[in-house]
Amino acid sequence: MENKDTKHNTHFFLYVILLSLIIVSTISCYRFFIKHDYMVSYNGFCDPAVEKCFVNYEDDTDETSKYYSKMEKYAPDLYKECGSDITNCKDASVCVPGDLNCSKAYCDNSAGDICSAPPPPIFIDNNATSTKK
Repeated sequence: MENKDTKHNTHFFLYVILLSLIIVSTISCYRFFIKHDYMVSYNGFCDPAVEKCFVNYEDDTDETSKYYSKMEKYAPDLYKECGSDITNCKDASVCVPGDLNCSKAYCDNSAGDICSAPPPPIFIDNNATSTKK
């Protein structure tokens, strides 16, 4: 006949694994669902007239191209600035002062990305004179 203590000792490893799994799951749920302690990466607004943007062509015409920058923000900052609707939030596309680990990446042709044309340089000719006739 088997002793009760011997039966529990044979399942000790199983109990430790099960308890560890419950603890890790609880901590992860708290971190992700309660504290929102993670980084969010998404496509932000980009103005091709001013910035060098990534381009997403939906077909071969330029009329349907979408310009964007790559954003990465700390989730609590994003929810603090935009509330629950982060899709229509202007602050989601910029790094505001006080953001932790916020970054906005523009397009770089050397990395093989499809980029919008860079904005043309603005030259001011101070020597130009206008003549009226």
